[in-house]
Amino acid sequence: MSSTEPKVALQVLMQSQDAIRVTPFREGSALESTVKSSRICPFHSGLVADRSREVLALLARANAGETGLLPQLVAAGRSIWVDLLPAFLKQRLEEARVRNLLLHLDRQLLGIPWELLHDGEEFLGRRFRIGRLVSLEGEGARPLQRILRAPLSMLIVADAGGDLPAARHEATELADALDGVPPFGRVTVLSGDVHLRTFRDEFGHADVLHWAGHAHAGRGDQDGLALHDGVFSAAMADQVRGRVDFPGLVFLNGCGSHDGTARLAGRAEVDGLSGLAGALLLGGTRHVVGTLWDVRDEVARHFALAAYGELQRGGTIGGALAAARDALVARWGEDSLLWASHVLYGDPTWRPEQPVNAELEDFSVLDGLEQKYRRDLLSPDADQRLMAAAMLLRLGDRSAVPALGRDLPQLIAWLSPDATQLQRRRAALVVQSLATAAGLSPGGPPDELPDEAAVRALYDRLAGHAEPAA
Repeated sequence: MSSTEPKVALQVLMQSQDAIRVTPFREGSALESTVKSSRICPFHSGLVADRSREVLALLARANAGETGLLPQLVAAGRSIWVDLLPAFLKQRLEEARVRNLLLHLDRQLLGIPWELLHDGEEFLGRRFRIGRLVSLEGEGARPLQRILRAPLSMLIVADAGGDLPAARHEATELADALDGVPPFGRVTVLSGDVHLRTFRDEFGHADVLHWAGHAHAGRGDQDGLALHDGVFSAAMADQVRGRVDFPGLVFLNGCGSHDGTARLAGRAEVDGLSGLAGALLLGGTRHVVGTLWDVRDEVARHFALAAYGELQRGGTIGGALAAARDALVARWGEDSLLWASHVLYGDPTWRPEQPVNAELEDFSVLDGLEQKYRRDLLSPDADQRLMAAAMLLRLGDRSAVPALGRDLPQLIAWLSPDATQLQRRRAALVVQSLATAAGLSPGGPPDELPDEAAVRALYDRLAGHAEPAA
């Protein structure tokens, strides 16, 4: 769930080849979040692309063991800060007093190393806990996302090709540290000669997927996770989209898991989101941790242990990455640049939900509420019936699903752009209740509801497992 920690949220989209559209967000309900103050701001896409590639080249040199590169990284990050961001946005970020920054980006801007922009005093990713959200405009229905509720089941896939013993060591250490330790539950490890079919069979069964191994980027159809007998590619993820529940958190602790820079400034035209991270997000994954460049085996292992350890202490996912970066700086020094490669897709304020109704003890109150909502199902008012069905689902009573189905056209009407704010508030509650009962939740930016097709698919999914009405 998202915590109550405050955050700055900004949407940055490509308006044209040399202009961006910047929209501040106010975090709130799905119906109140957008502040209508977009600004069109020019920028030099070619210069920003060149500086972004320079940043990646510096990370590659640092990973190879070269030192003394920090001043060059600061200079490149500072140049992107100056060339990309308009004055009002620089001021907003400089004056921010919160730790969390949520960036809604479209695919053309994913190649910018936002975390390594430098404001003259520090890197943006060291000042803020940054999470990226990817705009899904034109990508079809909003994805349904797995609810991440403790205890979290975990799948660790390591050394799938059988040639990375250090990755197997990472898997063993993680399993020992996480198995059965809240918020984690059962940990399953697949290592050494893992076949594509085995991976696909296990992919949809875990809340958390941790990948330690080869990840290819820049190879077209062969981009993805390298298994013993093939590659789990972005195209393959698209094929299983809607047929399996994608893991809620995917930690790609391998090389090349983020691949946006070459697409900046029109270098390539790509249909839909490119790269495995984008395909996972389109499929319903809530959070993806990836790397801007290759990381050394010992660095990857140290980062993962520190990040998961922070989650075990009750921290947020953004706090987990910040703690892991601090751990790398403490061990290898800031000048090493080894702390700079990991990035987060998703809300940085998220932390795992606790088990449903774990804190409720007054069952007589719950029984009274259930009886009230069952009476409301008989109301002649369709609005009242829909809200009653939604509340029964929240109480765990799936026998309300057929009743909700009878009023599904009314729910669809509430999704219309012409619906009143009250109707859209109600739609948000009903959709959330449906999704929660199915173990999912609506995806997409906070100011958007799922479309009609996604809601009907969600209802059909739940209706197939509904209990008969009493």
